[in-house]
Amino acid sequence: MKTDGIKANFLIYVFLLNACANLGVLSTSQSIYEQIPKTFLDHPYVQTALIDMWGKSSCIDKAKNTFESIIEPDTSTYTSMINVYGLNGMALQAVELFRRMPSELVTEATYICVLNACSHSGLVNEAQAIFSTIKTKTEHIYATMVDCFSRLSLFDEAQELVDVYESCHSPSSSMLMALLSGARNRNDCFLAEKIFNRIQHNFSQDRDLFIAASVLLGNIYASTGDLDKAAEMKKKISQTGVKKKVGLDRSEWSNICKNFERMIDLTLGSDEIYAEGEKISRELVSRGHQYDSSWITRVLGENETTESVLCGHSERLAIAWNFVVNPHASTIQITKNLRVCGDC
Repeated sequence: MKTDGIKANFLIYVFLLNACANLGVLSTSQSIYEQIPKTFLDHPYVQTALIDMWGKSSCIDKAKNTFESIIEPDTSTYTSMINVYGLNGMALQAVELFRRMPSELVTEATYICVLNACSHSGLVNEAQAIFSTIKTKTEHIYATMVDCFSRLSLFDEAQELVDVYESCHSPSSSMLMALLSGARNRNDCFLAEKIFNRIQHNFSQDRDLFIAASVLLGNIYASTGDLDKAAEMKKKISQTGVKKKVGLDRSEWSNICKNFERMIDLTLGSDEIYAEGEKISRELVSRGHQYDSSWITRVLGENETTESVLCGHSERLAIAWNFVVNPHASTIQITKNLRVCGDC
């Protein structure tokens, strides 16, 4: 558009900011921000998109400054800022802002964002207090509260909520997946199998849901040493013809953006990256780190060890690459598309 001399309107910049938020790369976010005409910075859509972008680029201060520059925040800007706090592990700030928010501006999305913030930070009492005040509880609100209980292995409380919801509604896939994810965190095979069977019974036609649930159950089997059952789950997944999502990490330095997958040939600089990874590993071990084999979900090869497999994870490779290209890095930012390995 710039080459063709076409001027962008505020909506184009909103789309660009949303793209930057999804990318999560700070230098790109900063570059686009600097090109926005000042006359557009007061537009509510642009302000909301800016808050979201800065938050997903880990620039909480810039997100907060944008929010506080708004004279009369609306539902979208409040909700976006609450979500930013939640995404960055600042649940107390999310709850505080939620309580400052005028009640007439609160929507379903606001409740979900603040409950999510509590869920990811373990603030179950705060979540329960908020949940109890919600007059109209939707499926998504119930599912977020179920997730909050499940993350802390409070499965009785989570199941009680599921029962309350199902007394008036059909089973919810998001609630069952929240329970299954909690069972994965605790490596509870019995509970995971029970939930998986319920998912199969109620959502037999949903292939994407089947894949996601099968991956979680297979990982639990592998983490608890039942490799035969783990292999059987992988076989069932492959028979569907649907490929599971590949774990991917993204990091950047000096306007170089690089993607990482686990245990791949990184071509340029791969030797240096693996050498740096080994150096980091030695330092971790010297400071007391013990590698957790429960995060390995397959059979080890003949020349593999727990340490070598975990150090081949994309998270580790991305960290090592940052130190190779910038040995004196003071900040490393990595954006991941899936859950982070617990050992990483």
